[in-house]
Amino acid sequence: MIDTLLIASVALLLSACVWLYVAGSTQRRQSAPFTLDPGTSVSSVPLLGEADIILYNVMRLAVQDHFLILAQVPLWSFVSVEAMGKSRSQLLQQIALKRVDFVLIHPGSRHVEKVVQFEEVSPRPHQADRQRVIESVLDAAGIKLVKVTPHKSYTVPALAVLLGLEPEE
Repeated sequence: MIDTLLIASVALLLSACVWLYVAGSTQRRQSAPFTLDPGTSVSSVPLLGEADIILYNVMRLAVQDHFLILAQVPLWSFVSVEAMGKSRSQLLQQIALKRVDFVLIHPGSRHVEKVVQFEEVSPRPHQADRQRVIESVLDAAGIKLVKVTPHKSYTVPALAVLLGLEPEE
């Protein structure tokens, strides 16, 4: 009799716990729609600076028959991270807010083949750390990194050579 009562009590307790868990998860999923708080202002800002635009235009001419170009691309969006345990989440946290200046995408494979980054003349410590993370991930992924000097004028042929493209004949 006591065993039956004990089993029934445990079963009732487990049922109540399951019901509370299911009811709680349903309420969490039904969140309010996104709205901006009053007084919040959102506006458009330039994605690329002057040096970025100049380099982009010259690069577009230099690679137009070979690659597609995208600017300000998040690092996580073009690499695949496969690791066991916490290693994957730790690496993804490291690269989460990192982005590269330009990517050159092969139009057939749709893979990033080269990354073009402005080389900082005297980077701050956090910029140097950021760049080391980017370089490590690119190296591990087999993606070539090309560094360019900011505010330097590149000709189309000079940039094509720097990017490892054969000159057109």
